[in-house]
Amino acid sequence: MRIRKLSLARKLLQGLLPLMVAILVSGGGVAYFVAHQAATVAYDRALMDSALAIAAHVEVVEGRLHLQLPEVAKEILLTDTYDQIFYEVVDANGETIAGDTGLPRPAQPFENENPYYDGWFNGKPVRVAALPHELKGLPFTVLSAETKLKRDRLVSEILLAMLVPEVLLIIAAIFMIRRSVRHGLASIQPLREELVRRTHTDLSQLSLKDIPEEIYPIFSEVNELLVRLSAALDAKRHFVADASHQLRTPIAALQAEAEMALRSSDPSEYLEKIVAGTRRITHLAHQLLTLSRLEQQQMLTPKIVDLAELTRDAAERWMPLARQRSIDLGFELSPAKVMGDPVWLEELANNLIDNAIRYTPYGGVVTVRCGSSTNQVNWEVEDSGPGIPIDEHERIFERFYRLDTTGVDGCGLGLAIVREIAYSHKASIAIEKGPNLRGALIRVTFLPS
Repeated sequence: MRIRKLSLARKLLQGLLPLMVAILVSGGGVAYFVAHQAATVAYDRALMDSALAIAAHVEVVEGRLHLQLPEVAKEILLTDTYDQIFYEVVDANGETIAGDTGLPRPAQPFENENPYYDGWFNGKPVRVAALPHELKGLPFTVLSAETKLKRDRLVSEILLAMLVPEVLLIIAAIFMIRRSVRHGLASIQPLREELVRRTHTDLSQLSLKDIPEEIYPIFSEVNELLVRLSAALDAKRHFVADASHQLRTPIAALQAEAEMALRSSDPSEYLEKIVAGTRRITHLAHQLLTLSRLEQQQMLTPKIVDLAELTRDAAERWMPLARQRSIDLGFELSPAKVMGDPVWLEELANNLIDNAIRYTPYGGVVTVRCGSSTNQVNWEVEDSGPGIPIDEHERIFERFYRLDTTGVDGCGLGLAIVREIAYSHKASIAIEKGPNLRGALIRVTFLPS
């Protein structure tokens, strides 16, 4: 499936174009209003001047109104390059005295109306100026009208003169945005080329010189990611190296015992050592697999888990080792519910209790407790062993690190697994001197569910 590439310039234009169009439309509206008003005022005054000129030629002859308009004056008043000019003189009764009969009449009462208005004459839209006048006690009205061609032409010219620069400005803005984006992003091309040249093992940080401020945080986070990846790969390498070393010793011992059994006339004495060595290798392999799964965050769906019930259900598996070492394994369990993965929480309990039993001398005591309060849930293991020195409290959670205690069989991964599981459940771990048994007390504190 082909992935559609997103253009930053196109994204910016998609956000800016509606604003540009809105500016263009509003500018066009303002320009049209200004142009229309300018044309209307200018040509309305000309119409009124014509009406005044016509009114000046009205006379009263034998008590009746007459228009005495010379042909020269009529030709001047009615000649126009674009529009047709009309006029009409009407008396108080609306009867035509002279001119083009049928021009639109003003609304009544006239004195309260604008002297300029629009109408239709001979099927054409016209603009009319109405001039009320009186001569020797005889009222009359002069109507001066014209078609709207030159008005529309003037409005179009003004509108075009105002909108063309705006359109050109928008086109220039689009061009400059595309050019600026490409120019700005050109500075990251060296980074791309550097990444192309790198091998999968080169996780050194990128040079952020000349990176634009807007995208600087992205590459800064990339560098942070490279640091974390480098640390993770280093940890993986150390882990693999330590695992290889830890596996090599029991496998070599197992091979030596097997070879001795083959050469011995009575191999039974070596078989018990072979079985014990196989168990150690199996335990180490299980611990390594557990750590690998934790690193890959292969967690199941969390649910509410009662730590007391989980501990009671799994207690039987710890009894054989406790009896083998004559350890008094006791439980002080109260309901303590947390939100978590029951499989991993059981693994946490297995490692803590197994660790306590292994490091407690023969005939000692190990006590497992859990309980809850308003603010937290505690699950802890206390033993009567030698305890853990304060300066070792942090190191014992490192992989393959073991206390310098002779006679203890272990691989140094149990507490590392405990820490990973605890952190994945947002729990904390504390090590104290046991108040009751005077040995070590390891407490895991959860937030209540």
